[in-house]
Amino acid sequence: MKKLKALFLFLSAVFIMAACSGGDKVSDYEKIHSRLSAMTAYRAVCRVTYCKSKTENTYVINQTAESGGKYKIEAVEPKDLEGTSILFDGNLIWLYNSSIDSKLQVASGENDRKKEIILFTFLKNETTSGAEAAVSASSSKGEKYVVLEASIPGGDSNYSKEALYVDIKTGNPSRLVIYDGDGEEYITEEFTEFEYNPEISESEFKIASEIIKGQDGK
Repeated sequence: MKKLKALFLFLSAVFIMAACSGGDKVSDYEKIHSRLSAMTAYRAVCRVTYCKSKTENTYVINQTAESGGKYKIEAVEPKDLEGTSILFDGNLIWLYNSSIDSKLQVASGENDRKKEIILFTFLKNETTSGAEAAVSASSSKGEKYVVLEASIPGGDSNYSKEALYVDIKTGNPSRLVIYDGDGEEYITEEFTEFEYNPEISESEFKIASEIIKGQDGK
């Protein structure tokens, strides 16, 4: 009888610890999701790697974005692309080539795949993923993460699903991975520096009038 009672107490303790552990995970998720939901803007330095057919191309970029959809991506490395940037002003996408000091209108932002590396796009996709959205826990080199997963709309073979790794300690994004239709990593984006809700001037998302006039030949 004593042995059965001891076994019962032991199992009860195990279940209680498991329940507490599950509660911590939910709490971590809620805190992180609340922080991301309250994000209105960010600046980041990112290392982005595109992998296709066993070939990898890596870029270092500065990224500035706000929750209304505007963003700016500026290349830092490789050196031959330094200063080249892509900007979405809320209506149109512009490509700026620093070597010739000109901006070219590329397209509207409606079917823009470049924005998939922007955090606000991930958050939108996670919201619209519904039952396909998922959350899990991960750890690497002593760091613990909450992993948010989402489906990418559009049916593109290169952009199928994505996962955002958020550092539990800092609450900041650490890595965004975009998977292709075969479940292989197509884009890996590492956030080496991250600034949450900085003050951003609207001028950062505007096109210099003198450059636009230059394109028209005026």
